[in-house]
Amino acid sequence: MEKEKEKRLEEVRQRILGCTKCPLHESRTRAVPGEGNHDAALVLVGQGPGENEDALGRPFVGRAGDLLDRFLKGVAIDRSDIRITNVTRCFPPEKRLPLASEIKACAPYVLQEIDIIKPAVVSPLGNVALQLLLEPSAKIREMRGKPIPQRTHFLFPMLHPAAVLRRPDLLSIARQDFVVLKEFIESRPELRPPPGQESFF
Repeated sequence: MEKEKEKRLEEVRQRILGCTKCPLHESRTRAVPGEGNHDAALVLVGQGPGENEDALGRPFVGRAGDLLDRFLKGVAIDRSDIRITNVTRCFPPEKRLPLASEIKACAPYVLQEIDIIKPAVVSPLGNVALQLLLEPSAKIREMRGKPIPQRTHFLFPMLHPAAVLRRPDLLSIARQDFVVLKEFIESRPELRPPPGQESFF
């Protein structure tokens, strides 16, 4: 089973590296696949690459990634034990938000990763990931820090580290959400998804 997961995730990775489904491939330096444990209990899903990620081809390696590492270390979660990925895989020009068409083109990749890994918990970081994985009207400020049952896993929305860098007053809230996340994972909750709850895409 583990070898099969590795093989399927590598196939997704190769498709991402060669992806030309939207115009962002024309301006990117490198596409950014997900990375980490192929059998992770926790998958973190960010919005998309920034400049550092675009340069190195890896998720969460800039300032937001440094802060994420601090949050993980603070609750004794090893980055190598989890999966870290994004909704979009190419850095948009002029640091703009990804367009709806770009999100829709990229969405199958993160959904495939989640389907292959089958984690207990998927944590959308910020509105873009939350709205993809839950519903378009969802707001991270209203739903953060609370588990939401889905068909095959729990969602646990949290603030994106980049948002915390812009708003240092959110630092203690973000840290506490990671504490609650760790406690929730360790509680091994029973999944009882509500009927008919679906992803947007």
